[in-house]
Amino acid sequence: MLAFCSIASATYGQTGIIKGTITSSDGKPAPNINVSIEQANLGAASSDNGTYIIHNVPSGQLTLKVSAVGIVTQQKKITVISSSKLTVDFVVSATSRQLRVVTVNAGSNKFADKESDDVSKMPLKDLENPQVYTTVTNALMNEQLIVRYSDALKNVPGVIMQLENNIAGGTVTTRGFSVESYLRNGVPGIVSDVTIDPANIEKIEAIKGPSGALFGSSLVSYGGLFNRVTKKPFDSLKGEISYTGGGYGLSRLTTDINTPLNKGKTLLFRVNLALHHEGGYQDAGFESYAFVAPSLTYKIDERTAVSIDGEYTTERANNFYRIFVDGSNATGVRSPKDLKIDFHRRFIPDGIFIKPKQANIFLKLDHRFSSKWTSRTNVSYLNGTESGNSGYMSVDSGNDSLSRMLSHEDYYNSYATDIQQNFNGDFKIGGMRNRVLLGAEFYTLINKYSTTFTVFDKLDAITPGEEYVKLTEAALMDKVKDNVYSVGSSLQNTYSGYIQDILNITPKFLAMASLRWDYFDNKGIKDIVSDESSGVYHQSAFSPKFGVIYQIVQDRLSLFGNYMNGFSNNAPQKQPDGSTSAFKPSQANQWEGGIKVNMYEDKLTGSLSYYDIIVKNVLRSDYPDRPEFTVQDGDQYSKGIEAQITAMPFQGFNAIAGYAYNKSRYEKIDKTVDGYRPSSAGPANMANVWLSYHLAKGPLSGFGIGLGGNYADKNGVIVDQTDTYYLPSFTVLNASLSFTGARYSIELKLDNLTNETYWVGWGTTIPQMPRRFSARFAVNF
Repeated sequence: MLAFCSIASATYGQTGIIKGTITSSDGKPAPNINVSIEQANLGAASSDNGTYIIHNVPSGQLTLKVSAVGIVTQQKKITVISSSKLTVDFVVSATSRQLRVVTVNAGSNKFADKESDDVSKMPLKDLENPQVYTTVTNALMNEQLIVRYSDALKNVPGVIMQLENNIAGGTVTTRGFSVESYLRNGVPGIVSDVTIDPANIEKIEAIKGPSGALFGSSLVSYGGLFNRVTKKPFDSLKGEISYTGGGYGLSRLTTDINTPLNKGKTLLFRVNLALHHEGGYQDAGFESYAFVAPSLTYKIDERTAVSIDGEYTTERANNFYRIFVDGSNATGVRSPKDLKIDFHRRFIPDGIFIKPKQANIFLKLDHRFSSKWTSRTNVSYLNGTESGNSGYMSVDSGNDSLSRMLSHEDYYNSYATDIQQNFNGDFKIGGMRNRVLLGAEFYTLINKYSTTFTVFDKLDAITPGEEYVKLTEAALMDKVKDNVYSVGSSLQNTYSGYIQDILNITPKFLAMASLRWDYFDNKGIKDIVSDESSGVYHQSAFSPKFGVIYQIVQDRLSLFGNYMNGFSNNAPQKQPDGSTSAFKPSQANQWEGGIKVNMYEDKLTGSLSYYDIIVKNVLRSDYPDRPEFTVQDGDQYSKGIEAQITAMPFQGFNAIAGYAYNKSRYEKIDKTVDGYRPSSAGPANMANVWLSYHLAKGPLSGFGIGLGGNYADKNGVIVDQTDTYYLPSFTVLNASLSFTGARYSIELKLDNLTNETYWVGWGTTIPQMPRRFSARFAVNF
């Protein structure tokens, strides 16, 4: 092993810079090597060309450490002089191919990500954050051969699908509340019903609890939010082309190409593309779309960088399935297994489909004023359109017949603009470190629509006969030709300001305080025919957040507690009959406490927490008379525990596991549901696990195997004074087999290994995919 260092003077603030290049024993760049300064708690990872840089290094004698799984750790004593640059290069003993195998197959704890820029809108380690969040890494998604965004969320404790439609990647439940995935890199990222594709996702951050203090209330839930962090350009040529094929017509082509565009490598470009088609596991149902996401970064100088990202999706899909059954106590039907309905029938043919499109552009400007202050400006424009037809089934009393309920959209267009300015400071006052966030945001959303709704027909639920095939696009259009359409528009403006400070009272004791002010300017819903507006209101709200962290063992073991508030400006909702309803704002308060761990050089990370949430003026399904409609009344209480762990106990073996228990109930509400568990709360008990082992040495080097799945308790989707209907508990297992070579990889996946029959839903009964085999082949360059 060789190591050398040289010192070169440069004027740069009051601190120093350490940079260098790490190469393999055969002279090739060594990527993904950890470089750390223990005394300053700073570090970096080498890029694809082997370079690294660490800013804001305090002066003095320090120890620089280079480490990675599969290589011998190196340490170097260095002296940093204020306002200087220090170059430290390393040569590691492994060859470039050995490093590639080690990085892919052994790595570090590749299911863990211990730091985030978005969760608190500033760079912050998990053990410094008094809020719980779960990260689903790209490495985990690749191992599980994820082709649908909603499947990636199954790795988050306490999360289960509720509605498998395409809007925002599907509706899920967490901590007893419904959540959709609207955020992208900490800012709004979707407005229409297009599918979220995982092709350009680096990781998904599931942030738990009402997070109104930082993210506002228009796009988050009381149970939390999902933030997808996208892939960024880097300074070397690299790419991957992959094809995935599988059962039920799965055919998927993806590309990921990255390249610098100039010699100085200050102009960087990356593009991700996905062409996806998937059929249904019933007698109908499909999803077909194209997705492209270009990203351009220009490093103006050492202090300033600008990024422009785009996302465009065009889609045709019949992927919205809902069936409402009669769960009244008089029927004797207590679960789907008691019904005689054939769940292989979709009842809505492929000729009935929607055509959503979305075109988004994101602009980000980063500037570093000094070693203590930075700025980030985000500007986003989102444009979504949709037209076409969709439907659901409502089973009539006694479950012997069902009605097919269809909606037709001439258009449903959404336009959103978000402007966000953040200033981050990192400085000391009276010897105590302050990490400060000052922010302001403006968000506006416009919806324009022309829709109509009809009950198309009524069928025998058990033996529908020839009536089953009479639903066609032509027949539907003939049915609604004389309908009066709901034609209108809505406009919402939100003006916000927020502040946050994370104070190191001692090196081990941290306190966080956040406060956000929102002014909601809701122009209401304007009916084009009558020229009248309804639901107009103007309201201000403050959302506070407080938290404490005490590190029992610094950077290893923390106790935490928080109080969080969420104030939701509930957007108008389109009802099944085509009408749109306006709702009052509602408010949530959460108390939470627990423990976080990060042990054995990141090889064991996790958390255990208890939370208690109360929400005033909740939105709920209108049981028992109109379960498909949304109404607002009463309070909801939700409390429970969540546990998660990621581990790499030995080289090549990685594990992630989670467990969640939730207890929810309504209070001060209509007597038919008072004291009962909300249909949106999901199962009380849920668990997830994924285990994988990859061989880094020997004749089978590069081979890997994975096994895991999900458990969900029975789910009371219709429970009140007169109705009792549960979806059964289930355990679904998945398995994978893979081989990773120097330039290619092969992955095989078997989903629903035991061919479990199961359902999910939110007041509904939605059958899930049976066993499916899929295979992925990827070429890297």
